[in-house]
Amino acid sequence: MWTGSYNFFDYKYNIIGYNGEDYMSPVQYIMSGVAIVAIIVLLILLRKVKRDNIKKIYLITGIALTTLYIIKTSWESYWDITTGRGFNLYILPFDTCSLAMPALILVGAAKSESKCERFAASFSATIGFAGGVSNMIFLRGLNYYPMFSFGGLYSYFWHVIMIFMALLIPVTRFIRFKWLDILNSMVVLLIAAVPITIFNYVKDYDFMLLNGAGGVPLIEGLAEGLIDAGLRPLAFYKKPQRKHCLIIG
Repeated sequence: MWTGSYNFFDYKYNIIGYNGEDYMSPVQYIMSGVAIVAIIVLLILLRKVKRDNIKKIYLITGIALTTLYIIKTSWESYWDITTGRGFNLYILPFDTCSLAMPALILVGAAKSESKCERFAASFSATIGFAGGVSNMIFLRGLNYYPMFSFGGLYSYFWHVIMIFMALLIPVTRFIRFKWLDILNSMVVLLIAAVPITIFNYVKDYDFMLLNGAGGVPLIEGLAEGLIDAGLRPLAFYKKPQRKHCLIIG
């Protein structure tokens, strides 16, 4: 755990001396262990909750997380502007994990047993679960923020909640999955990837990790290897130098 001096709401440029020491450190492993235990306990307690109450949990959680996302992004954008280090364009939910936020709201707000509810629930339970687990392990926000800071804890708890909300669906038998539901949950990524890929190409950003998979172990190395071999399914530029590629969410 990094023990340097900083305030809880310090922005990454103002935290002097931190170089990602908390990333993949004992403090991250301990926090992950506590999170796993908490998720299991909550799932046991909620396993017999009525369907209508589950929908309320999804709706309230989705609205709360979306509100916090707007606050966090506004906070980062303010500091980007005032420090002269560039403007944070990650205002819209263009990173894959943030796409799970409207999915939570749809699960809670859509008509019960509707196709919209089933689609959103399938997305949350599949893509949401995968994104939550992978980012809880490879918590890239800790490359920029210490764990016990606003930026670090925001990233950590958002992905833990993604895992919990994903598992709540099968545990409570909210829906019974069909293979078509799981395939349909992938369609939203393909649809979203079209404009995002164009945006990445024009701005040399890395939304949805489709322009080099920056910061993700193994995947980033694989992407660079493919680029060096003349194949570019994940990136448009050879080893792009992105100035604004931070995604915490």
